[in-house]
This record gives sequence, structure tokens and C-alpha cells, in this order.
Amino acid sequence: MNKLFKNLIVAGIITTSVYLPTSVRATEAPVKYDLVSTADAVRGAIPVTLYFGKIISLDFTDAGEYITFVAPSDRSQFVYNTDLPANSGEAQSVYLLPVKKLDFKGTYQTSHPNLIVKTINSSGQSKQYNFILNFSSGVMTSTGIKIVNPIEKSFSDPNKIRVSAGQSIDASDIERGLRIAIVKQFIKADDPVVNKVRNFVFMLRNGNSVNDAITYTGINPSVVESLGEMYLETELTTRLKQNPIVADQ
Repeated sequence: MNKLFKNLIVAGIITTSVYLPTSVRATEAPVKYDLVSTADAVRGAIPVTLYFGKIISLDFTDAGEYITFVAPSDRSQFVYNTDLPANSGEAQSVYLLPVKKLDFKGTYQTSHPNLIVKTINSSGQSKQYNFILNFSSGVMTSTGIKIVNPIEKSFSDPNKIRVSAGQSIDASDIERGLRIAIVKQFIKADDPVVNKVRNFVFMLRNGNSVNDAITYTGINPSVVESLGEMYLETELTTRLKQNPIVADQ
């Protein structure tokens, strides 16, 4: 399967679980992940809510980062684990579970402990993230944090998005890519991600910034990029068929 199409399908599966209803009940719509860009995440502490009896995840997969170190400030109210040992160089998720308060002698307890996570990417670049933990007995409204790469915007047009090979896509390219994906059955017409894409396109066309549109719709940035790239790839193929390159004799 084309790598672009595979990324689109994977991203679409992720975003179907990022639906944010006005009011959430345990038996109704799926609960969302909170998407935080790497650029925003390293600027300050990231709030995370732990729900009693539920596991919350901090996931760095979409950012292509690997966990090297985890340090909790107060172990008395929650336990944590990683998907793989941190010293393996392959861990990409931290799982947090609140527990009944424990008494660790010689340590201070706080109602809002923090958790430090250090990561490294394939280029050897290291980042440090600081998560502030809150605890709740209410209805779960977030399944955790997904750290994602920020979308780069063109300096010439704030409503354009840079993708691979230095190309840029806009609202029309994303909309055309969505049509292609539906026709080729990479996405079903009734998939929740379709409405997210349409809302995203609508916001761009009405003067909203890319980041604001992402925040409001909850769409995964990789979906936007993949749809735009799908259209660009199809357009290039069409042009080559109409104007084939003839080798010099």
C-alpha cells in the first residue's frame, strides 16, 4: 500500500476517536485525545487529568520521539509504566493510573504533582516535557495527550500548509483530496473524520488560522497533510499523462 495512503488510513482511525461532543456520557460518543504540538508542549507545563479507575496515556508516536527518562514528583497518588522499557530506546507511550493515597515517609505530597518526561528523536534531538496532574472522579472527557508535530505554514499565506518536497496545500487542495479518498474508498463517506475535514476547510475559508481550525475541529494534522498530498500526487499523475516526458533521442 502506498505510504501516503497508509498514513491517511492510520490518521483517520486515530481521529475517529477524537470527537468532542458538547456533553459526554460514558455510554455515548467516544472520548477524545488532546493533541498538543511539540512546539507548544515544550513552552510550559501541560495539564493532564487522571480519572479514578481509568488509565490515561501520554503518547509521542506521532511526533516520532522515544522516551528516555520519566520522573514523577509525587508517587503517592498514581503509578505509571511505559509501553517498552525506557532504556530500550523504543518506548513511545507513558500510561498513568491513579491509586489510593500511599504514605511514603520522607517525601512531600501535593494535590497537583508533576511528571517530567524526556524524549529523543531519530536525529538525536532531545526534548523535555513537564506534565501537571489533576485528579477527578467525574466522567472521563479525555483519554490522554498525543504529542504531535506542528504544521508549518507558508510565510506568504497563513492559510496554506507546507507538506513534503516544499510544496504547499490550501483549503481547496484538502477538499479535493477528501473527494479522492472517498471515491477510492480510503475513507467511508459516513466516517466522522469527513465532517471534521469539511469543518476544517470551512474555517480556513472564513479567515481562521490553521492552528485555530485544528484546535476547534480536533482533527489530526496528519489527516490534513495526507489529504492535501493525495490531491497533489493525483494532479501530478494527471499532468504527466497529458504531457508525457519524452526522452531525448
